[in-house]
Amino acid sequence: MVNMKASMDERMEINILDYRLRVMTISKSAIGKFTHSLLDVLFLKHYSNNNNYKEHHGFVSITATQEEYSIIMEEEAFNAFDLKSEGLVVNKETWLPLVASAGPMVTEHTTAGISKIANSVLIPLADQGISVYPLSTYRTDYVLIKETDFNKACEVLAENFRITKEGILDSLEIIVDPSRIKRTSHIDGHISRPITHSFDCNNKSTYCITSMDSESLRSQALIIIDMLLYAESDGSHTADGKQKYKGYFFNLSIINQDISLVFDVTLLHRFPPKVLFNNGEYWHIIKIDMPDDVGFREAGIVAQISEPIASAHISEYYISSFTCGHALVPVEQFQEVRGMLEKKRGEYKTSEACPQTSAA
Repeated sequence: MVNMKASMDERMEINILDYRLRVMTISKSAIGKFTHSLLDVLFLKHYSNNNNYKEHHGFVSITATQEEYSIIMEEEAFNAFDLKSEGLVVNKETWLPLVASAGPMVTEHTTAGISKIANSVLIPLADQGISVYPLSTYRTDYVLIKETDFNKACEVLAENFRITKEGILDSLEIIVDPSRIKRTSHIDGHISRPITHSFDCNNKSTYCITSMDSESLRSQALIIIDMLLYAESDGSHTADGKQKYKGYFFNLSIINQDISLVFDVTLLHRFPPKVLFNNGEYWHIIKIDMPDDVGFREAGIVAQISEPIASAHISEYYISSFTCGHALVPVEQFQEVRGMLEKKRGEYKTSEACPQTSAA
């Protein structure tokens, strides 16, 4: 059990946001049936009758890949969708988003994105069998946990963090006893977490992680819709006749008034000057395969990738989708990360092919 009290401390903390989220996927072929509902949630529900932007914006994120549209949104927003319609699949879990402050755990190695919290959040949760669904944005890294794992996650993280939960008027501190958790570290000497899932480093596109003022969202809606729904195809088809998309990836996240976009840098010219916040950093994507809902059921998949990247003091942004994970790493360090991950993956495959046998 967890208890709550009014929070006044300024120590490093984890804040559980006041959202109950659901995750769903829409197939490429079925997106036409849901376009109106989707655009309503993304662009229209956030404005009052006099077209003024609402102060409270909600939580919605959509990731478009060559396979699917993966969507995170508040439970209430699901009423806009026909959940029994063909082409739409909803994960049964309710998810809670948490945000960790870096605070005094920052070292002389400056990293961005989820690398800041890999050792303090992702790995402890993985070691305790708690699966996560991370979402990096331009300003913030959100880690979604299952509502059913809430109490255990608080106990795991309380050793290093002061935990608060958003209330109606103020944040409340969650008081837990972290001693109830049996601490286990996966790292033992030089043996680190193996990479058990395959990943793909063949997306040659370069991506930007950018943002815009909330007031600009509506004026740029047509550009964003075009990028979201009309991915450029190379004209080729798969064996079953479906159209191939070459490495397409696009993410739009709207969380409160935090607008975040991730897209191919070749599309930057579509936006008017000075609309986007662009710091000139560019990224390549590593796609982690998670078929058959394994990403929702199995703990530690994100940690397998993020642990070595963080240990090398390399920045990483991570965006989850329904069937894949997407790790974004700096273009300048992509080959280093690729070599590091491929080596660890190869070591795991070798150990599986030649398991050690103990002496009789």
